[in-house]
Amino acid sequence: MLFFLLERQKRLKTDGFAKMKAPLSELILHISAENISFFLGILQTGVQIRVVSKTSLGDFLCKCPGFSLRYVEKEVQTIFINGKAVDDLQTPLSGRQPVVAISAAMPGLAGAIFRRNGLHASLRTSPGPEPEREERVQGNETIEVTLKLFNTILRDKGEEILRSGVVIASARLVDFLEKRRELLEMIEKASLDAREISVDELLSLVGEEGSLKLRLCTKQPDEL
Repeated sequence: MLFFLLERQKRLKTDGFAKMKAPLSELILHISAENISFFLGILQTGVQIRVVSKTSLGDFLCKCPGFSLRYVEKEVQTIFINGKAVDDLQTPLSGRQPVVAISAAMPGLAGAIFRRNGLHASLRTSPGPEPEREERVQGNETIEVTLKLFNTILRDKGEEILRSGVVIASARLVDFLEKRRELLEMIEKASLDAREISVDELLSLVGEEGSLKLRLCTKQPDEL
C-alpha cells in the first residue's frame, strides 16, 4: 500500500503543466447489472469531454455513446449552455470550460418555456451581458466541455455512457459516493490503474486525483 501511494505521488507532480499532461488514472468499478442504475446520478454531476473549440452543439452530442442526430432532435428537448437555454443545435461550443446540460421535455410551465424551439420560448428571461472572458480560445484549440444528463435522457443513455467510460473530476465522484454510502456496498471489485484496491481505500485514493477515467463494468473479471 505504501509503495503504491509513493509511486502515485511521483506521477502527480506539483507543476500545473506536468499535471495537465500526465496520463489520467483509470478507475474501474465492477457492479452487478441490476445495480448500475443507482450510479446514473454520477452523470448529473457532470463529466468532462474534450472537443475542438467551435464544434457545434449537435455534433458534440452526436459523438456521445448511444446518441444519434435523430435521437438528439427528437428526444433532447431541453438544452442549457452555461445556464442559458439554447434552441439551435448549430450553436458553437466556445470558452475554456463550457457546461452543457441536457434533458427531455420538462413538465409544467417551466418545461414549456425552456423546451427547444417551443411556443413559449418568448417567456424566457433575457440574460444579462456575458462577462468578459479571461481566456480567449482559438477555433482550432481543444476545450473541455462538462456534460450533464437529466431525466429520460439520463435513463436512456446513462448506462451505455458509464460502461463506455467517462472522464470526471475526482472531487465530484468522491462527493457523489460520500453522500451515497450505500453505493459503496454495491461495488463488488474496484481497480485503479489496473491495480485492485479495496472499497475502503477507494475514496482516499481517488481523492488524490484531479480528474480520472471512470468505467463501470458489469461483466465478471474473467470475462474482461
